Amino acid sequence: MKKITMGLAATAMLGATPATAAERFDELLGAPGITGGWGGQREAMEASGLTIEGVYTGEFARNFTANPVTANGQVKTVYQTNMDLVIELDTEKAGMWPGGTLHVYGLGNTGSNPTTYTGDLQGYSNIEAPNQYIIYEAWYQQVFADGMVSILGGLHDLNSEFYASEYGGLFLNSSFGIGPDMTGNIAASIFPKAGLGARLRVEPMDGVYVQAAIYDGDPATRGFKAGEGNMVITEAGFTSGETNAYKIGYWQHSANVTFAGQNFSKNYGLYGVVDQQLMQFDSGAAIGVFGQYGYSPKARNQIYTYIGAGVHMKGIVPTRGDDEFGVGMARADFHADAVGSTKVSETTYEFTYRIQAAAWLAIQPSFQVIQNPGGDPTAPRVKAGLLRFEVSL
Repeated sequence: MKKITMGLAATAMLGATPATAAERFDELLGAPGITGGWGGQREAMEASGLTIEGVYTGEFARNFTANPVTANGQVKTVYQTNMDLVIELDTEKAGMWPGGTLHVYGLGNTGSNPTTYTGDLQGYSNIEAPNQYIIYEAWYQQVFADGMVSILGGLHDLNSEFYASEYGGLFLNSSFGIGPDMTGNIAASIFPKAGLGARLRVEPMDGVYVQAAIYDGDPATRGFKAGEGNMVITEAGFTSGETNAYKIGYWQHSANVTFAGQNFSKNYGLYGVVDQQLMQFDSGAAIGVFGQYGYSPKARNQIYTYIGAGVHMKGIVPTRGDDEFGVGMARADFHADAVGSTKVSETTYEFTYRIQAAAWLAIQPSFQVIQNPGGDPTAPRVKAGLLRFEVSL
């Protein structure tokens, strides 16, 4: 990355006089994307309602511990990528009608699956996915009543609005993004393939909201088919400021469930999320905490409870006001029949630091310790690391 950054800087300063070289370097670092402002066209398009954003994410993943019990017993470094391209149109700014947003999101993934070598079920990298190039989301949203009511329909990522923690979003383990008590038991409309859905959101007063949505029972098929059922989810919450949030939710999946020799006509679960800032300093640095809890019936699910918690710190290093540091714990409890064991929990501890090297470049190492990967007590304690970089285009 150092060579890439220096090369870009050299290109930007080519032909510059010594007096302007530093200015051009600062301009490069502060640009909204590595491709710059497109001669003013980027800002002009946004003023007219059209926003185009692209992010390339590359990640090196390595397990430092071989796991012959629930994985393939190798120590391996793999490289995987994630490419996001989002085009969004604000109909009011575009001179059409007020309150409308059209959103199209292209997604590309390449690389190997790092959990092949760790054996953990929670997924220690949240960009692990099959090799694919797809239209991930394509939805339209309309806002009414001065922003109090909105409806949305199309291909939609459930996790972009439900069961999400602002502080938890820093971490790279998948469970901090959305609890495995849901995603480990049912086909949900989330990464790496969102499905068809419709969502209603009501905000009766500042900071208070209620929302509900229905999704295709199997997003992989992208069509409502017999036997897949559907998923309904509701969430209510209260937010205060930019960081404090308190949320509770309920989901239900109507497809038949067969588990441990028993048949059930549906599946369901409950969850809660808390984000709370503890203190903010005059320098702008801040410390906050988050908590996640999820439950689904033990008799019909592989994962029946999930607990996640952590500490989030921003700007704790002087002169590094945009950097973030976090320590988190994610524990999933498994049904004994699912793992063939009497000890049925997998616990991951993550330590991560996100370096905002430029407006368009972030570098984030993550170190994780996974106890009982796969919920198997005979599996070794696995240590693994990620080195991720994100480049905004």
